[in-house]
Amino acid sequence: MLKQWRLKPFLFCVLVLSNIFFLIVMTGAIYFSVSYLFTKQISEARLEVLYSNQLKLIERLEDIEGTALSISTHPTTKEVLDNTDSLDLYEYINEQRVVSEYLSAFTYIKPFINSIQIYTDRFTEFQKIGNVSKNLVLPLSKITWQEKMPLFHHVDAIWIPSHADVYTDNKPVLTYVLKIYNRKGGVSGYVAVNMNEDSLTRLFFSQTKEASPKNRSLMLLNANNERMSRMSAQVNSQLMDTFEPFVETIHPQNEAGFQPIQINDNGYLMIYSPRIDNKWRMVEFLETKDIYRDVNTIRNMMLLIGIIVLLFVFPVSSYLSSRIIRPVPILLKGFQRIESGNFETTVENHSIVEFNKLTHGFNNMAQQLQQMLKELDHKNRMKRDLELTVLQSQINPHFLYNTLDMINWAAAMKGNTEISIMVTQLARLFRISLSKGSTFILLEEELEHARLYAQIQQTRLQERFLYHEHIEPFFKQCYVPKIILQPFIENSIVHGFTVLHEEKAEVSISLVKLDSYRFKIIIIDNGIGLNTLEDMEDRRIKTSNHVSGTGGYGIKNVKDRLELYLGSEYGLQIENRETRGVKVEITLPYLDSLDKVKRYSTST
Repeated sequence: MLKQWRLKPFLFCVLVLSNIFFLIVMTGAIYFSVSYLFTKQISEARLEVLYSNQLKLIERLEDIEGTALSISTHPTTKEVLDNTDSLDLYEYINEQRVVSEYLSAFTYIKPFINSIQIYTDRFTEFQKIGNVSKNLVLPLSKITWQEKMPLFHHVDAIWIPSHADVYTDNKPVLTYVLKIYNRKGGVSGYVAVNMNEDSLTRLFFSQTKEASPKNRSLMLLNANNERMSRMSAQVNSQLMDTFEPFVETIHPQNEAGFQPIQINDNGYLMIYSPRIDNKWRMVEFLETKDIYRDVNTIRNMMLLIGIIVLLFVFPVSSYLSSRIIRPVPILLKGFQRIESGNFETTVENHSIVEFNKLTHGFNNMAQQLQQMLKELDHKNRMKRDLELTVLQSQINPHFLYNTLDMINWAAAMKGNTEISIMVTQLARLFRISLSKGSTFILLEEELEHARLYAQIQQTRLQERFLYHEHIEPFFKQCYVPKIILQPFIENSIVHGFTVLHEEKAEVSISLVKLDSYRFKIIIIDNGIGLNTLEDMEDRRIKTSNHVSGTGGYGIKNVKDRLELYLGSEYGLQIENRETRGVKVEITLPYLDSLDKVKRYSTST
């Protein structure tokens, strides 16, 4: 049992709750939309800065790579590594001094290079001597990144992530290692250029506070999202370890983007740049506390406005609920649908007592109107069917078939094959027309009916009339109302061609699929086209191909039957062609089974 409500308290509660809901939704929508826009704008701006920083970084890294290449191909390096003569201790120390002086020039010119080492297996017998100078030619056994050596089976150079430079001052460095080839194409050693990681921090955190805020942190990633370096202001250095797990969520194939993250109840914005040359990507972490300061101000203002508006909602709702006697908009919409012809309209029962009585009376009225219309439609359809039955019953089918059969045999016995063929065609035409009283027949039979009529007219008119069909076999097995093509062929012959028409009279039938539920039959001729009603009688007099027929009555019958059986959605359209003649378009539903025909006939 539906619980009943009184109208006045119900309206008061609805108005109050709807206003509260509206305020909550508006406040939330504005807050989240503004937050999103702020985040997007800030992220896009920071992405531009990050991309600019990335270009500077790439320039620095390419400088390191160029330095390593220059060292590996320099004659001094080649001479030291390719010399196959035996060395004594003095010559070894002298070569160490020459190479060290040469490499010191690079560290002097480029202060961001912390140190340079050359690793080779040529001087293993002098390991006990120890360091000769700051920059050393060292044996391969002194390499501190032995785990990376297998990578040289596939590449000529690698970057080593941030680590301590154990051969100088233990400062964190990024190392670029390049193979050194001898004159025979073999590997004679490796050159390792160590870039001071602090130089990157100074590169990116020495700008203005607006361009480089102190609450940000940077990470340099390689093509596999492996961390190569960490750069941050001092205030965020202790947070770098907590940032690293979020870097792993960035897919290597992703382009630039941003992602909000949460660390220890603090919000951060992770912004990542696109990969350049499929090698390097920079990731920036910004604390969102300052970013959302303006957004929170807007949120507080909206809440304040909402509270003020809510204070006015109670008296206004009380006034409106006392003034409104009954909710009539639903009933008014129902009456509007009734006025537009939709008599299937119903209104659901309502929990308000007064309104429930009104809806009950409205539904009864709509149901009675709908029932009356169904009865009227049924009577009209019965009347149409009876009229058609009376028309068809004017000629007894069995008497007609027997008579035509006798004429056919008489003509055949006398050798008049032309009359025999015409009589056979006429008998088949009548048989399809009656079709055992069926309203719908296969399109294949309907086309045969039209073709038989056209053949009879071709026998009479000989070469002055041509008939064409362009129908795909797939559509011939669907059902259509019968006798919808022949009246238009007849109308074309009767009214479409005059004595002044020099060309042969042509009628063509084709089919166009509209969608999976509908198709269109198109009938065109090359006659004189449509004319005014005043000229109709003169046209009948001037028509050289004139035969007696149903004329416009047949076309009107087709139009009425299509509307009766298929509804207003389907029907026909007649218009003049752009060149000459008449174009008829018949829109029909695709009915490929008798069950669909029955359901459609029942629904209409």
